[in-house]
Amino acid sequence: MPLVRVELFERRLNAELESRLIERLTDALIEALEAPELREHTWVIVDGHDAHRWGRDGKPWDEAGPTRPAPPPE
Repeated sequence: MPLVRVELFERRLNAELESRLIERLTDALIEALEAPELREHTWVIVDGHDAHRWGRDGKPWDEAGPTRPAPPPE
């Protein structure tokens, strides 16, 4: 039983996106495994979370401010 789990901020999710994620992640897994027989046994869980329940830089995400850009490659 393959299981794919995706966790995103709740504000990004809607019914259309959730359906698209489930379909495309299932397709990608089946293709990567070369195992179409696993389609009916594949589970995809889409979890939405409030931003204040995630943390970065010692603060809740929605209070931490913008992310710092990555340094340029050397």
